[in-house]
Amino acid sequence: MNAKLLVSSLLIIFFLQNSIAQKLNHLKGTAFPKDVLSVTLYKENGDSTTFKKVLKKLKGTVVYLDFWASWCGPCIREMPKSKKIQEYFVGKNVSFLYLSTDTQHEKWIAGMKRINIAGHHYRIKPEDKILFKRLFNIPGIPYYVIIDKKGNIAEPRADWPREERVLKQIQKVLNKDM
Repeated sequence: MNAKLLVSSLLIIFFLQNSIAQKLNHLKGTAFPKDVLSVTLYKENGDSTTFKKVLKKLKGTVVYLDFWASWCGPCIREMPKSKKIQEYFVGKNVSFLYLSTDTQHEKWIAGMKRINIAGHHYRIKPEDKILFKRLFNIPGIPYYVIIDKKGNIAEPRADWPREERVLKQIQKVLNKDM
């Protein structure tokens, strides 16, 4: 009986994940909506910028976007694997953008020091998080997105760093934009 329940549960999870992925397919190749581009992001020094300005700065590179928080255990466990992805793509036009959902600046800074990972780091203004959540139907963090060299959404629900398929996902976007 327990085996049947386990198989049924796994099938339900599989179909739900596929359903969410299919709902996001319409985002592939599209620009970010204006409200998302206007999201306020905070820098380490406390200054603010917008998501649009960050994308403009990273234009010309494929971006692996990681939504995370300092208090999120799964997020922290994925960081060493994210470092390996960075090593794999060293010297190629791939950037790593880490958007923290931490509400407190000090905790975010402490979390960044703890994970010690290279990349572009910003903290999302707490009131603006909902805009990303709605766009990508984010069920929780960590959550990953791949952005093409033009700043458009290439993969609205990218694989986690621990999944080897993510290398192929990033490479596919890199090759497409050459």
